[in-house]
Amino acid sequence: MDKGQSKTKNKREETRRRKMRKNREKMMLLIGVFLILMAIILLDNCQKKGPARPIGLSGEEIPWPSPIPCRLEDNDQPDLFLLGLGRVSTPLARASFNPVEDKVTLPDGTVIENYFREKLKIKYYSPMDKSIFPLPPSGWCSWYYYYREINEKEIEKNARWLAENLKDFGAVYCQIDDGWQGRGDEKGNYRDWSTIDSKFPSGMASLARKIKELGLKPGIWLAPHGQSNSEVVKKWNAFLVDEKGKSLSRTWEGDYLLDPSRPEALNYLADLFRKLSQEWGYEYFKIDGQPIVVREYRNKLSLMKNPQVDPEELYRQTLKIIRETIGPQKYLLGCWGIPLEGMGFMNGSRTGGDVVIPWDGFLVALQATMRFYFLHNIAWYCDPDVMLVRYPLTLDMARAWASLQGLTGQALMASDCLYDLPPDRVEIMKRVYPAVDIRPLDLFPAERNKRIWDLKIHHLGRDYDVVGCFNFNEKEAIGLELKWADLGLPPDTPVHVYDFWNQEYLGCWEKGFYVSLLPASVRVFSLHVARKEPQLISTSRHITQGWVDLVALSSDPEKKIIRGRSRVIAHDPYELRFSWPRNEKLKISQVKVSGHEASVKNYQNWAAVSFIPQKTGEVSWEVEFGPAEVYSFPPRQPGRLQAQPYGLNGLQLRWAPLYYLCAGYLILVNEQPALYSPLPEAIITGLNPREEQEIKVHAVWWDGTRSTEAASVKIKPYDLLPSEAYLETIPARKITSAMGRVRINRAFGGGELKIANRAYGRGFGTHAPSEIVVPIYGLFRWIEGQVGVDDASPRQRGSVEFIIRGDGRLLWRSGLIKAGQPARGFRVDISRIQQLSLEVTDGGDGPEGDQADWVMVRLLK
Repeated sequence: MDKGQSKTKNKREETRRRKMRKNREKMMLLIGVFLILMAIILLDNCQKKGPARPIGLSGEEIPWPSPIPCRLEDNDQPDLFLLGLGRVSTPLARASFNPVEDKVTLPDGTVIENYFREKLKIKYYSPMDKSIFPLPPSGWCSWYYYYREINEKEIEKNARWLAENLKDFGAVYCQIDDGWQGRGDEKGNYRDWSTIDSKFPSGMASLARKIKELGLKPGIWLAPHGQSNSEVVKKWNAFLVDEKGKSLSRTWEGDYLLDPSRPEALNYLADLFRKLSQEWGYEYFKIDGQPIVVREYRNKLSLMKNPQVDPEELYRQTLKIIRETIGPQKYLLGCWGIPLEGMGFMNGSRTGGDVVIPWDGFLVALQATMRFYFLHNIAWYCDPDVMLVRYPLTLDMARAWASLQGLTGQALMASDCLYDLPPDRVEIMKRVYPAVDIRPLDLFPAERNKRIWDLKIHHLGRDYDVVGCFNFNEKEAIGLELKWADLGLPPDTPVHVYDFWNQEYLGCWEKGFYVSLLPASVRVFSLHVARKEPQLISTSRHITQGWVDLVALSSDPEKKIIRGRSRVIAHDPYELRFSWPRNEKLKISQVKVSGHEASVKNYQNWAAVSFIPQKTGEVSWEVEFGPAEVYSFPPRQPGRLQAQPYGLNGLQLRWAPLYYLCAGYLILVNEQPALYSPLPEAIITGLNPREEQEIKVHAVWWDGTRSTEAASVKIKPYDLLPSEAYLETIPARKITSAMGRVRINRAFGGGELKIANRAYGRGFGTHAPSEIVVPIYGLFRWIEGQVGVDDASPRQRGSVEFIIRGDGRLLWRSGLIKAGQPARGFRVDISRIQQLSLEVTDGGDGPEGDQADWVMVRLLK
């Protein structure tokens, strides 16, 4: 090649290189511009939407630990259970609790120091640490469907279903219960944590990995203080045994029990939980039988290697080593009953016994909630046991169980065979997952099964109530009087009422609402005090009706526009429900939903917007309201009003249903509006039974128009009372038993009332210590009946004393009564007594076997 050709080639190469450099520069410039644009878009989105939050957190939770509003007693509202979500304020809870200082400040400035530790007897109280677990766990537990007959494949099938169907709703824990470990089938010998059952051939570490790969968190059950493998016991030298190696504690917890005074016991626990947590990868630990452990440590202290240490402190040392081993990022649940001695180490605790199918299991969870909910989200997360929704529970029962969980925000673990549930049961679960940041406003144990649960919510500038009305009676329908004043709402202002489970608007009414309830059922209402503009009154995503899903909300009252942004879930139909002042004639005239086609349904005085999201995320929406033609029917006069006594200070009203159309009925007492009822019946309470009452009933239309004429009756409630009344038919203010549920017309254990082999059809079955408090308003002269130890008393060891007090004054005491003795009768003068108290004490020898009956107890005029 000559020099000329070489120069030409070099020039071409130089030109090619310059072009490549320019192209690279252009490409880098374009990439830079693209990255800048993307950064601007992302920054704009962050400014609009804010940082992503875990499912169930709204960003408006009360910073913890901060002072919270509270009340310390029922006052005149024994049926009301008061809860809060967000920065709520209500005249019903005017005291303030400081969780750090354990101090209550009353409205008058009075300070109660050490409220939890001394007043409520919570010895190890301290405010819970919510920094790692800001919400209670939500997920699934294997026990209450599979029991010990569980296997690896069933866990995997349920985990896959959970991930595919409920993970986006916040259900993320998959907990394997009893059955993965050891061998044996009787009490105490199924406690070998060193072996894995053959039904789990891949091993527990492999199963934990599979659960995590689904985006879930694996959990595991064990009773760690117990052991049934004698070889393990010999190896560790850490258990309560005599010099020959014989067990000194054989209980449900295991054939052997750890001796916490031995250093080897702490080493054993550290080794065990290192395996479960670090080697196997579990993130949630349900440690069972804890009250048994505490009891045995108290009773067997003298048999320990070092009996000089306080047994409770020894127990707490075992929890300390468990916590140190698993670390703060893993969830520790105490189980069962309520191991209060574990407070400070446990993230949460079961608060009652095991539930069962069908309705009796719900009542177990109910009792746990009534007795110990005051601890929830303050000292730890309470767990009333799992939520069940499967057959043979009716749909109403399943909704009631889900509402118990959803309205309280307690730990929320399902325990059915998930992939076998029909769509209507799955729908119920979706509406309560996840558990959210609800806590009690009632900082005291409930003394009866309360039927009106008022969850007060403050969110995005809105204050509203979600109220659950329960019927715990499995056999009889009931009615409840839901009065706005009792809920701390303005009684003379109209309130919008929306029925969540039945997806129906029920109108806008002053004073209150009569609620009819089928047996073993619930109705959940959102209540919004009416404003002079259209309002969002409900959303479909969650029972809290806005807290979980609404991210932003604003309105333009002049243009009648409401705008918002909602978190939605792929393929889960989402609905927004609106209403407006009842004297305005409106409808939804225009809707915009970003990226979706929405359907609109306009009804009488309310409307709904719905759409089906194609992906999980946030969606903006705008709803505009315009004038509408609305039909109106002139309400006619009701007829044939009748009154029957309801308790001692109320009336059960019934009247002939109107042939013609109406929206319901307005009841007036002495010319004052008292209650709205959608049905031709109502209950009115709080009357003076000795004064004449004039009752009127008007028919009403949706806009508040009343019928010109009313059905009416004048009556004195006292005149309707029979000459005698059985005590169990009168509403009690307080019914408590330290050992379980007081039963009406049944023995404490559920059988018939029977004393000395004689059966009785009426009365109360209790267990000492217990108390029944009944207001009687000075209406009766005598109380008479019989008392005795029930024949079902275990091993016939019961011995008790019955006591009757009136207005705090001792009226009668039975003296000591023992099992097997015949019933003892009484007749006591109760003239002018306003309130009766029926007590049962343990007779001075402890409560074991003290099942006690009040039978055939009558009040006589």
